[in-house]
Amino acid sequence: MSNIRVYFLNLNSIRFVAALAVMIHHIELTKYWFGQPNIYTTSFVGGVFGQLGIILFFVLSGFLITYLLLAEQQATDTISIKNFYIRRILRIWPLYYFIVILGLFILPHIKAMAVPGYTEEIHNHFLAKTLMFLSFIPDVAYAVYKHVPYAEQAWSVGVEEQFYVIWPLLIALVVRQKKTLGMLIGVIGFYTAIKIGSIILNNRYEHNIAINDFYQFWQNFCIDCMAIGGIGAYLLFYKKEKVLKVLYNKYLQIALYLIVFVITIKGFAVPYFTYQLYSLIFVVLILNLASNPKSVLNLEYKPLNYLGKISYGLYMYHNIVLAACLKFLLYEGITLNSVWGNVLYYAVAITITVAIASLSYEYFEKWFITAKVKYSKIVSGDNAITEEVPESKTT
Repeated sequence: MSNIRVYFLNLNSIRFVAALAVMIHHIELTKYWFGQPNIYTTSFVGGVFGQLGIILFFVLSGFLITYLLLAEQQATDTISIKNFYIRRILRIWPLYYFIVILGLFILPHIKAMAVPGYTEEIHNHFLAKTLMFLSFIPDVAYAVYKHVPYAEQAWSVGVEEQFYVIWPLLIALVVRQKKTLGMLIGVIGFYTAIKIGSIILNNRYEHNIAINDFYQFWQNFCIDCMAIGGIGAYLLFYKKEKVLKVLYNKYLQIALYLIVFVITIKGFAVPYFTYQLYSLIFVVLILNLASNPKSVLNLEYKPLNYLGKISYGLYMYHNIVLAACLKFLLYEGITLNSVWGNVLYYAVAITITVAIASLSYEYFEKWFITAKVKYSKIVSGDNAITEEVPESKTT
């Protein structure tokens, strides 16, 4: 059987938007870490902004992975869990381990790249941190220990990888019984119940380190956000037209874009459940961008599409570039006390990050991405298209 191709418009561009949000958040955080004027502590940029980029990634992953697994089950009457794991390994592991090795073993020994308050702490519990990063539980290290400069962003990749381990097993378990929606709702309910319990315990025993660490870990695990994305995939795959008609409404789309803009700028947060609120909004917007021919917004432009293709590299490399660029500017006597200094920093840092991510994609990651086809019955993303984007929303 020939490979079936699945390509959703706008998804690459959404990835870039998410990566850019994280980069802006971390630019201001880097300025804060190095004692430079910043808006990290005084604006929405240091609030929910960067976190929302991560949540957008999570919802998008839940949407796409769920759809592809359902498509594989329909096309082949089975889900090859082994091949799924191989595909995820080929896409995630090479760049992940490259950044982890840099962050743990190389950059801490380069004096010019030292981060005050963090680099000197990196060797505390170093074996435990190393084992956690190498075994793909960096989110546990993120919750328990101080940041590991230049590798800290790996925490969300760890969450994604844990999701990838669990998800095909759950889909394969329920899809034949047509209980996929029930499973998705059950995952959200289970996660929420544990989260509420952890909130209560953390508030009651606020000085208990173990409870606090578990609360931080569970807060970041976010499998419920991925399940919310999965519900969007379920609605689209099984063509739940009545629900989709409501979600495709033009005025609902406009309202949600305005709401995202306003509450992001205001740094609006719902106590304990900000991620879930935004996930519900994001899944509706993703559905419209990916599958609604009357979407009020179109992001399917070649530059954005390419930036989305290299978004994994943007995410993984950017912290290193941000620190190096800032230190270079300061060394050259360019301060960040002026608008000009900040514009220059943003422009240089983002441009260099894009250049490095592009080189990484073309000469390192692409080989592994291409190798995935051998293990795919459903070909998606970069491998589903050649020179031109198909006219239809999915093929």
